[in-house]
Order: sequence, then C-alpha cells, then structure tokens
Amino acid sequence: MSFRWLPASLLLSAGLLLLTALPNLSGAWREAFTVAALGGVLLALYFARRIYARYEGMRQQIADLNEELETLNLELTRLQRRRIALIDGMPIPLLICDENATLCHANRVALEWFGFRHMTGKSLLALTFCYDLYLLLLKAARRQSSVSAEIALSFPRERHTEATIWYLGEADSRHLFAIALIDKSELLRLEQVRRDFVANVSHEFRTPLASIRSLAETIHDDPEMPPETRLRFLNLIIQEADRLTRIADDLLTLTRAESMQPVKEPFELTPLLQQAMQEMEAEAQRHQVSLHVELQPDLQLLANRDQILQVVLNLLSNAIRYNKPQGSVTVRTYAENHQAVIEVADTGIGIPSEALPRIFERFYRVDKTRSREGGGTGLGLAIVKHIVESHGGSVEVESEYRVGSVFRVKLPMHKTAAD
Repeated sequence: MSFRWLPASLLLSAGLLLLTALPNLSGAWREAFTVAALGGVLLALYFARRIYARYEGMRQQIADLNEELETLNLELTRLQRRRIALIDGMPIPLLICDENATLCHANRVALEWFGFRHMTGKSLLALTFCYDLYLLLLKAARRQSSVSAEIALSFPRERHTEATIWYLGEADSRHLFAIALIDKSELLRLEQVRRDFVANVSHEFRTPLASIRSLAETIHDDPEMPPETRLRFLNLIIQEADRLTRIADDLLTLTRAESMQPVKEPFELTPLLQQAMQEMEAEAQRHQVSLHVELQPDLQLLANRDQILQVVLNLLSNAIRYNKPQGSVTVRTYAENHQAVIEVADTGIGIPSEALPRIFERFYRVDKTRSREGGGTGLGLAIVKHIVESHGGSVEVESEYRVGSVFRVKLPMHKTAAD
C-alpha cells in the first residue's frame, strides 16, 4: 500500500473498530463513540477522495507526457528519414565518419563509386584505399573544422577529386564528420584538351606563316632574283596562304559542328553520294585512283544535308589522298538495325593499330609529312566524328597497315522510311 494512503486507512480502520465496539458500551459512551466513528469514516473518505483526485491528475499528466514523447519520437524519426533521403539524394559521393575514420553512413553515389553494397562500420582507409583522404579526415578531426584538398583516387578507377570534410557535431558519444567528393577528372581532361588544341593550332599556323615570311623576305632582299625563281617563291607563298585558309575553314566547320545543333531535313542518301563522287572525280584522277559505288536505293535520312555531304567528302578525300597509285575506293550503303550505313573502303597505306585510337583527334596525323604535303589540315576526321555524333550516329574504322582501311558511318534512318 502506498504511503500517501496511510492516513485514510488508519482513520477508516479506527472508525470501523469503534463501530464494532458500540454494542458493548453504555448509552453516553455509545453516542460519543458513534459520533467519533462516523467522523473517522467521513474523514477517511475525504482523504481518500483527495488522494484519488491527485492520483488521477498525475495519471493524466503521465499519459499526456507519454503522448508527447511518442509525438517527439515520430518527429525525430521523420527528421532522420529526411536527413538520410537528403544525403542519399545528393548527386555527389557523401560519407559520414567518426573521428576514428569509421564509416557511419554512405549515400547511394558513394556506394556506386566504390562498388560496395554496404560500407557502414568499416574503415575509410580499407574502403577507399586512399591514405591522403584518411590523413585529411584526421586533420579535420584534430581541428574539428572544415578542411579541403585535391585528392587522387585510384580505386576502383583513377579519379581526380576535390575532397571537403567538415565537422557535424557529436552523436552517441562520437564526433561525426562529413566527407564530400567532387569529381574533377572530366574538367582536367577538358582543360588538357584545350591546352593541346591551342598548342596544335599555334603550331599549325606557325609553320605556314614562317614559310610565307621566309619566302617574302627572300624576294624582298634579292631584287635581282631570276623571274622563274621569283615566280616559284610566289607560288609557294600562295600555297601556304591557301593552307592557312583551309585550316581556318576547317576550324570554323568543327566549331559549328560542336556548338550548334544541326538543322535537319529528310532526303535520300543515294543522290548525295553520287554528288560527292562527282566532286571528287578530278582529285581521284590526279592520284590515279578509281572510284566504285555499291549503293542501296531508298535510304532516307533526317539530317543536315550539307553536313552529311561534308562527312562523305572528307572520307573520300582521305581515301584518295592516302591511296596507292592504281588503287581504288569503294563506297557502299546498306540498312542495318534502322540505321543507314555508309562504308568508304580503300586499298591505301592503311593505319597502324597503335594509331587507330587517336585518328579522330584534332590535328593528329599518322604520317605528318605526307599529310602536310597532300594539303591535309589534320581536322578532317575530327569534323566527321563530331558531325556524325551530333546526328545521333557513330563512326567506326577497320584498317590493316599497308593493305587498306574501311570507315563505317552509321546514321539513324528517317522514321517513316525505317518503319
């Protein structure tokens, strides 16, 4: 029995005891004992009612507190779910570790980066194999502040990242830190491409400009130069100027192919290829190369006609320029998996296998001397690649050194024709 009920119990017991003793008492005593007994019982009932009312109030308070606690727990659960959803929804890898570099949480992108399904509870060093990132976390734990640095990751593949670590606070007697990784590999690659492009353009322009200046100075410094020599030098100056013009034109074509979406229209492929063959007939005769066609009719494209013509002319020009005397170039077309395929096959010098991955790079030449002598700018195949890819197609090459090459362009067919 609770201590607070003791006074009421004693009063009630005393009252009941007095009532049991009434039959043995005389008249005056009986009346006095009756009044005392009834008073004790009433007083006991009064105390009992007050105690019960107080008990009910406390019970209601406990119920209200339990309900409030349950509401707070539900709100805390919702907040935790929102936090986890926010972390998992971030488009960059985000790791949460304690001061001992033990992983507490990793979002979806981080799991995809490192190829794990479950990472919690493991060491950051064992998961990333990156000691620099581990040292950066220890530095943040020592300072309990934000730190950042460029970190190179090698697992599961090489990445150049910007790692930022900041202090989140304390939870369950542990200090937590967030690690965000931003992949800069593509930016660094594009920056390298830009530097290479600027260097290549400078080199390509410097060579003909140097020749023009040298020839012009020779003519200027020798007023008694024989007419035939002067004429030959002037022709060389014109050739170098034409070469500069071709480089500038190809650069503009490449820039348009990269930066502008093609304006498409439906047209039939066969007349376009016949036009390209006619335009290249004179150059083929100069190089003693024969042209052949194997064209499938009724191949419809939805594309920019001028750009596709540029693609075919570039491929034909290369096939003729790098061919052998008495060699041949064959152009084939056919349909394959709702795509129109254009093949340009030659019997030329071919491409070494080690050079195949680079032939679509700007200014890359397999045979630099022969390319410049033939008037090439080193941009033709880069233009082909960008135009074809801007149309949703692809370009492939098969080549055997000193045997020949086959360039294969695949372009989506016009839907009405493909159906």
